[in-house]
Amino acid sequence: MKPLNYWQFLQVGREQWIVHRNPLAQIYIRLCGPLGVHARIRNTRVINAIRRLSLPAEARVLDAGCGHGYASFWLARHYPKYRIWAIDADPNLISAGEKIACRLGLCNIEFVLADIQSLRLEKIAIFDLIFSIDLLEHIEDDISLLYAWRRALNPQGYLVLHLPRRHQEHRRFFPAFKSHTTPDHVRDEYTADEICERLSQAKFRVDRLCYGFSGWGELAFELNNLFWRHKWLRIFTALLTHPLCIWLAYLDTRRDYADGNSLLVVARPI
Repeated sequence: MKPLNYWQFLQVGREQWIVHRNPLAQIYIRLCGPLGVHARIRNTRVINAIRRLSLPAEARVLDAGCGHGYASFWLARHYPKYRIWAIDADPNLISAGEKIACRLGLCNIEFVLADIQSLRLEKIAIFDLIFSIDLLEHIEDDISLLYAWRRALNPQGYLVLHLPRRHQEHRRFFPAFKSHTTPDHVRDEYTADEICERLSQAKFRVDRLCYGFSGWGELAFELNNLFWRHKWLRIFTALLTHPLCIWLAYLDTRRDYADGNSLLVVARPI
């Protein structure tokens, strides 16, 4: 199946206007989508990967560490027979997700407030698909979590992961980003070999591994966060660069890459 086209890409994350109090922010998000383009890149890449899979018409889907739920909302709207559980430990994100789902009349998505590491997922359902976007790098015992996902997956099911590549291997455009890191990562992200090894230990086989955040996506991210150390200056420049960043971000989602700053992995239980 072809990747999302430009107009479909623009829809990813637009439902977030519902939970913004500022009327100007509501108008902007309804017209252009959320200001941060990097979340749209990674969620779109996961959506594109999921659309390629052979899933049942009434698939049971887990969004592990859903955050703002961009991918879950897109799937819920386009596959109304799917049953989606979106899990996160942040009560504000879960509350926002519930409000959006109610406003849009989405009855096929359930938001669950829980620690994904301690939740017995198999008590909720046996899933046809588990996907996770930039979560594992926050988890100390990532192999145990992968084992838990393996137990909760249908033997014919799929695991789709989006992960940041090890930041020491990142290719940057602007010097200021050479020192850019995310403080709450518990490890220096992943190399391709490392995530494949962990998946193998957890009894998964890797069907596909490719890269995202190529030159297009990385440039979009850097322009969108040009003054990342200074909040208000970052927001102002993000507004100025947003039209260009959106186009660059879309280009990044059009195909898979042999190199880039993020990893996309599709795996299946052994």
